[in-house]
Amino acid sequence: MIQDIQIALASKLSESSPLLNNTRSVSNVTAEMLQSSVFQVILPAIYLVIFPISIPLNSISLWFLCRYSRPWTPTIVFCINLTIADLVYSMTLPFQIVYHLKRNVWPFGEDLCRIVTVLAYGNMHCSILTMMSISIERYLGIVHPLHYKAIRPIRTSVLTCIIIWMLVLLTLMPLMQNNLTIRVLQLPMTTCFDVLPKEMFKTRTDFIIYFGSLMFFFFFLPLLVMGFCYISIIFTLLHSSAQRRETKKQTVYLIIALLLVVTIWYLPHIVISVIHYVLTFQGSSFYKAYKVSLAVASFNCCFDPLVYYFGSKEFRQKIQKKLCRCVVVGLNEDTPIFSEYVLQVKPIQNLPKI
Repeated sequence: MIQDIQIALASKLSESSPLLNNTRSVSNVTAEMLQSSVFQVILPAIYLVIFPISIPLNSISLWFLCRYSRPWTPTIVFCINLTIADLVYSMTLPFQIVYHLKRNVWPFGEDLCRIVTVLAYGNMHCSILTMMSISIERYLGIVHPLHYKAIRPIRTSVLTCIIIWMLVLLTLMPLMQNNLTIRVLQLPMTTCFDVLPKEMFKTRTDFIIYFGSLMFFFFFLPLLVMGFCYISIIFTLLHSSAQRRETKKQTVYLIIALLLVVTIWYLPHIVISVIHYVLTFQGSSFYKAYKVSLAVASFNCCFDPLVYYFGSKEFRQKIQKKLCRCVVVGLNEDTPIFSEYVLQVKPIQNLPKI
């Protein structure tokens, strides 16, 4: 009874005071969910695994892509775009880790909550659209090679990356324009986008249109396009001449890498998202599974380098060359580790006998 009076009083204050207009009450189900071990243990554990792997892996990938992948190809341009998105998102993970370890109390303020949320969803949307662009680029290069040469692939790929970022940021404008930190009346916590602001969507129809559009343009449409491109590519390769065997092998590797990333990390989140939104409309909750699937989908930051390795022959050769260079230098005991010759490739015949 006393708690109900406190909630009602706080609701009145939040309506009359602009300083408290981000305060709201939530259902008992939501309150219980926010205190769940899923949020306070599982989510930070997942992010704690991703962060120390993603940062060095993508930093090294970006270094190789920018410094050693010459001349740049459209695939290299798209891979650089993926790497930048993954790196920027990975840098926000410590904030999410602290947030969940502090029992869903956001201590970093309204602006940083908005930035972290936009980068989290922006990374996923940007990654999927970039993978779709890679599949389209490969489709044009293999199925329609004459048209492909006419469109100036490098310039087109750079322009495509710019358009992708503009489109992603445009669709996330509702998140940028609203205060995503909500103080929950029943609990001593201020959440970050775990409770939707009331002013964000005026009606239920607005909610359906917005999230329905996100699901279509950033999940279903890219999956359909990638499916069409891959089927067309495989059909073309099966009917191509033997002289294109190397191209066949490289393209098959790329398709496998992309399918693995999409199937393992994104598809479960897409399915769970659909279930979550359907149940939300019916007054139920599937939010715990949704948040876990969103966190698991973040593992794409660690596995996107697979796309770079298998998708670009140049990138693969540079990696192998640098690794062989390190092995050769390491095997030669007469060469100091920090000598000026460390970055030189030793002839294979100079290797010591073992």
